[in-house]
Amino acid sequence: MVVGWLVRHLPEIVAVLLAAQAWSASVALIGRLWTLLLAVLFGVGLVTWGRSRRWLLAALGCWVTRYRLRTALVELRLTTRAGRLPLLLLLVPTPVGERVWLWCRARISAEDMADEIDGIRAACCAREIRVTRDRRWAALVIVDVIRRDPLSAAAVVRSPWAGRHG
Repeated sequence: MVVGWLVRHLPEIVAVLLAAQAWSASVALIGRLWTLLLAVLFGVGLVTWGRSRRWLLAALGCWVTRYRLRTALVELRLTTRAGRLPLLLLLVPTPVGERVWLWCRARISAEDMADEIDGIRAACCAREIRVTRDRRWAALVIVDVIRRDPLSAAAVVRSPWAGRHG
């Protein structure tokens, strides 16, 4: 149980340990005040620069999707009889959301997940969920979490001819 929790939270644990190590090394090198000032400037720079902001939002989306998808699988009982979940192999951001590769254990299939798309979509706060099975390995399932449509218009473009009557 503890090992499972550690594995599930490994990215956050590593990030906190790296930040603590960088903080302590910087304090030893340049002092607490300058370290705080550099950390604030670095954080402001990350948030204001467009490319890093998009990267941060994509990482945040992956983080949210990982936890919300796990919660959906538990709540929808897409587990084995022993309560084991599919293994999350890889989660990457895409231009429209995230893509998740799951390795399903015995008794779980892509078709079972496809039957529960509505619940998964609601749990992940997604516009659409696509579940596909790999052609080679039936246990490998690809879940596309679609959050936005890049082709939809952000604002309605009015025609200059709309107000004229012929």
